[in-house]
Amino acid sequence: VLYTFPMVNRRLLRTKAFQTIYAFRTLERANYQLAFDYIAGQFLPNLDLMIPKEEQMPKLEGLRKLAEVHFEELFKREITTTDIPADAQNVAKKALEIYREAVKRDRTRITHQMLEDITGIYTDYLKLLQLLLDLADVAVWDEQRRLLESEHKTSRLGENQVLLALRKLPNFETEVIRNDAKWGDEDQNMMRKLFLEAILPDPTFQAYLRTTKHSFDEDLAIVLHILKTFILKHHTVVEYFEEKDLNWGEKKDVLKSLATKTFKINTLEELELQPLAMNWEDDKFFFTDLFNYTLDNDLKYEKWIIEQTKNWEADRLAMTDMIILKMGLAEMIHFSSIPVKVSINEYIELGKNYSTPKSGQFINGLLDVLSHKLQQENVIRKSGRGLIDNK
Repeated sequence: VLYTFPMVNRRLLRTKAFQTIYAFRTLERANYQLAFDYIAGQFLPNLDLMIPKEEQMPKLEGLRKLAEVHFEELFKREITTTDIPADAQNVAKKALEIYREAVKRDRTRITHQMLEDITGIYTDYLKLLQLLLDLADVAVWDEQRRLLESEHKTSRLGENQVLLALRKLPNFETEVIRNDAKWGDEDQNMMRKLFLEAILPDPTFQAYLRTTKHSFDEDLAIVLHILKTFILKHHTVVEYFEEKDLNWGEKKDVLKSLATKTFKINTLEELELQPLAMNWEDDKFFFTDLFNYTLDNDLKYEKWIIEQTKNWEADRLAMTDMIILKMGLAEMIHFSSIPVKVSINEYIELGKNYSTPKSGQFINGLLDVLSHKLQQENVIRKSGRGLIDNK
């Protein structure tokens, strides 16, 4: 189930943060398994020795198992086993060091990627607008190559006053270059095919071409028609973006909104680029802070959740539910201006969309209980307009 976003907003950011934390947890598990692979690799028989492999194996197997035990103890910070040989201890310590370095590296990379995925929406928005201009250039090319035999005055699209105004927007070309939103030479065939096979035969476009002079409203109408019918929907364009971006399905509604809103104008003077969000700087801090607070307080939040689910083992909770609950706690505790009820409702929706059928109800009940408990303990403090501390 996907939400419809008018532009990048907090709901989309919560969803993206959840997906990123889920991906990070999956990487953590893989790194944990790789640590055991490393341990196993350190206790393989030495084929250069005169001792047969079979005779080496019992001792090596014993050391491997002890190293694994010690690694798990180090990992949980619970040392209970004594008299572990130095060889096994050293391998376990090295395995833990490798694990922690890998996790740290993955977290840095995935945080950067998370932000890039969101800011990439703005790049794709510019790319869609640039495609409109490039298609106008293709229309001019099409008429020129036909020469005298042409009955299609396709160059009239190149004279479209809305597209000319877009081309002349003071910051448009700069933004396109800065965000690397230009279409490459290798995309020319795709554009020409889209124009010749889809746009040119279109009855609405044909009617537009038959008129010599166009009003502002007519020019605006054909731009919106091409945008909505071909650029946002045609399989050629959709497949291009889907191949480049696995998250295209989630971004397309935001892009559709940004692109169409650009042309909700009554005069050419009103034409301007749309922002990625109402206040991206604030939203960016919310986004990264929510992600970091959830991960940094993982053990503490898990302890609170387990205390309220005594009849459940922690590993019986769906990983998605556990992440959503921890995110809910992070938001309620660290974002004092967001009402508790707003946070709970957002994570109920997240649970319904990304977890099990019963998750919404489960998350609602648990976050409600935890919010009251933590407000009484002064852990959750709300302040700001319409909010009273600890209420």
